[in-house]
Amino acid sequence: MDVYLPIANLSVNGLWIVLLGGVTGILSGLFGVGGGFLTTPLLIFYGFSKYLVPYERPKPQIIYFENWKADRSEAEIRADWVARAKETTRANAKRRAEFQRLADMMGVEYDASEAEKVTRETLGKEADAIEKKPEPPKRSTLAERAARGAAAAPATQP
Repeated sequence: MDVYLPIANLSVNGLWIVLLGGVTGILSGLFGVGGGFLTTPLLIFYGFSKYLVPYERPKPQIIYFENWKADRSEAEIRADWVARAKETTRANAKRRAEFQRLADMMGVEYDASEAEKVTRETLGKEADAIEKKPEPPKRSTLAERAARGAAAAPATQP
């Protein structure tokens, strides 16, 4: 007698389910604990897991990594490291400036002083060019615009 389990999308022998329930009940009663810790491994051993989580073949990928000459000098390694550090610092400084603009627009306090200090230490004079904050656009109230509107409106000719 087979029993269909709709969640697992699987038919199993009903006697197996009854036997599993009985064994789990007896053992959990002896140990004084819930039966889940017994039922789960038994179901996995029985083969339910292959139906619950379908196997998907990994997609082929191209993985890029850099190769270096074996005879690179320590100075070349250090220069490469410094160049990468500067590149990362530049990207972080730009991202931090974007966060600062967002915080200004939202009216939230954003303190990046420690990060800016590290940026200046890493990039030197170049950091000043990256971290220049543009002036926020001048905003005016509706009343100010209306007051200017009468004076600034061009005279219409009939």
